[in-house]
Amino acid sequence: MDQKDEIKQKVDVVELISEYVQLKPAGSNSFKACCPFHTEKTPSFQVSGEKQIWKCFGCGEGGDCFEFLMKMEGLDFPEALRHLGNRVGIEVKRFTSETSNVSQRLSAMNDLASKFYQKVLLDSPAAQAARDYLTKRGIGQELRDKFGIGFAPDAWETLSTFLLKRGFSASEGVQAGLMMNRRQGSGVIDRFRNRIMISLRDAHGNTVGFTGRQMPGDEHGPKYMNSPETPIYHKGKLLFGLDLAKRAIKERGSVIIVEGNLDVVASHKAGVENVVASSGTALTQDQLTFLKRYTKTIVFSFDADAAGFNAAYKGINLARELDLDVRVVVLPKEAGKDPDEAVQKDPGIWQRAAASTKPIMQYFIDQAVAGKNLDNVDDKKAMAAFLLPELAKISDLVEREHWLQLISDLLRTDMGVLRLAVGRTPQKSVEKPVEKTQAPPAKLSKTQQAEEYIIGCFIQDQAYRSQIIKELEAEHLSSDLLKKLYKELVSLYNQPESETSLQKSFYWRVRDQLEKSADNQTLIPLLDTISLRGEQMVANLSPNEVSRQLKQLLQIIISADVKERRGDLAARIRQAESRGDQQAVQRLIAEYNEL
Repeated sequence: MDQKDEIKQKVDVVELISEYVQLKPAGSNSFKACCPFHTEKTPSFQVSGEKQIWKCFGCGEGGDCFEFLMKMEGLDFPEALRHLGNRVGIEVKRFTSETSNVSQRLSAMNDLASKFYQKVLLDSPAAQAARDYLTKRGIGQELRDKFGIGFAPDAWETLSTFLLKRGFSASEGVQAGLMMNRRQGSGVIDRFRNRIMISLRDAHGNTVGFTGRQMPGDEHGPKYMNSPETPIYHKGKLLFGLDLAKRAIKERGSVIIVEGNLDVVASHKAGVENVVASSGTALTQDQLTFLKRYTKTIVFSFDADAAGFNAAYKGINLARELDLDVRVVVLPKEAGKDPDEAVQKDPGIWQRAAASTKPIMQYFIDQAVAGKNLDNVDDKKAMAAFLLPELAKISDLVEREHWLQLISDLLRTDMGVLRLAVGRTPQKSVEKPVEKTQAPPAKLSKTQQAEEYIIGCFIQDQAYRSQIIKELEAEHLSSDLLKKLYKELVSLYNQPESETSLQKSFYWRVRDQLEKSADNQTLIPLLDTISLRGEQMVANLSPNEVSRQLKQLLQIIISADVKERRGDLAARIRQAESRGDQQAVQRLIAEYNEL
C-alpha cells in the first residue's frame, strides 16, 4: 500500500469536512450542507461516510479527502498529502513538486526557530526580563506553549548559528525571513534580536513567520516587527490564531476579529476562542474570503470610542460585499482600549462583551445618535447623510425595511420619504469580489437524471438490483460511459460472491474492479457521482416509495429510448423513400409500428 492509500484509509472525510462545513445528517452515514465552494441557499453538497467521498451537485466539484483539502485550502497535491499525513501520524518523505519542497524546507526552518525561541524563553538567564514581563501581563506557561511564544536573545548570530548547524543554508535562512545578509562583509545575522517572539501559524498550525515585540525600555526599531513576505508567509492572507480558533468558530457560528496578536492570546485566557487578529492591518478580501469558508458571521471588535472604526471600515464594506452577516462587539468604557486590557482588568468584561454582539447597522445608528440633538434639524440631516448610504448597501428588503422603520422613528420622518431618499442615494462603485469557481456543470435532462438515479440506486441497495436488471438494458441508456459502467455493474452482480467480497460493500467491490483496468479508470468519477445520487434517493424515500419511483424512472428512460429509436427509424424511412427502395420502406415501417 502506497502512502496515499495508507493516509486515505486513516482519514475520515466526514470528520475532515465537518471542520470547515456544518454537516447535517441525510440518511445512514450520509450528510449534506450548503457548498463551501459556491453560493447557494439549498444544500446540494453531499458527503458519504461509507464511500469516503463528497460531491456538490450544484457546482460539480467532488472527490475524496485530498481533493477537498486541495480545493478548500488552495494546496497542491504534495502539500495536501503532507498535511493529511501529519494529521494521521504518517511521515511523507517524497515530494514531486519543487514549490512544495521549498515550502517544506521553509516551514521546517520556521518551526525549528519557534522551538528555539521557546526554549530560550523557558531556560535562558538572558530571558528573565521577558519572562517577568509576560508573567506581569498574565501570560503563563500554558498560553506561551499554546501560542508558541518565545524570546530572541540580544545577540547577532545565535539563531543563525543554531540553524546552520542543523543543515539549513544561509540563503534558506534569508528566504525564510529569519536571517539577513550582513551589510558589510559576508555571512548572515539574526533578523530578530531582544524581542518577545510570537509564532505566526497558518490555518493548519504550521509556523510560517513571527511577530517580534520590543522589550520594554528598548528603543531600537519598531514596537512590533513582523517577518517579511516569504513564499510561505503572506501578510494579507494570514489570520493570527485561526489554527486555534477553527473549532470554536464552528461551535459558536461566528468569528471575532481583533486588531492585535496579544488580544487573541488574552481572549483565549478568558475562554473566548473564536477570535483571530488581522495583525494591525486592514482586512483584505483574501482573508475574508477564507473566513467565509468557516462562518457567515463576522464580528468586528471596537472600543467604546470606536477608535479603530475608520481603520476597519474598508474591511466592513468588503465583508458586506461578500454577503456576510457583519456584527460588532463594543467594549464598555471601563474595559480599556482593547480586549487585552479588558482581560487584564477582568476576564468577565470581555466574556460578556463577546456574548453581546450587535448588527453593524445598529452600531451605525448608535454612533449616529451619540451626542446629537434630535430636535435640531442640522443634527437630523447629519444623521441621515451618514445612515442612508449605509442603509442603501443592504440588499435584503426585509432587513432594510426593519432599519428604515427605526431610522424613521428616530428622525420623526415619514418612511416613504426616507425610502425614496435611499433609492436616490448614489453608491460608490465597489468592485464585487469574485468567487473563483469553475463553470457549473451542464444541466442534466430529465432522462439523464432518471438514468443516474436508477443506476445509483442499483449501486446503493441490493433490494432493487434484480428489478432494475430485469427491466433496464444497457442499450436503453443515452451515454456510452453510462452504458459501459452499467455493464460492469451487471457483470459484477452476476459473479458469485467470495468470502472476501462479502466483507466489502457493492460500491467498493465495483471500485476495486474498475481500478484493476486502465481502460476503466475514467469510470471511477462517474461511479462516485452516481453512487451519491443513489444515497440521496434511498435516504429520502421509504422502500415502497423507492419502488414506485424506480418504476417511474424506468418508464422515463425506456420512453426516451423508444422516442429516439423511432426518430432514427423515421429518418431512415424518409431516406429509403427518397431513393425509391420500397422493400426497405416496408421493413422500416414495420419496425416503427412495432416500437
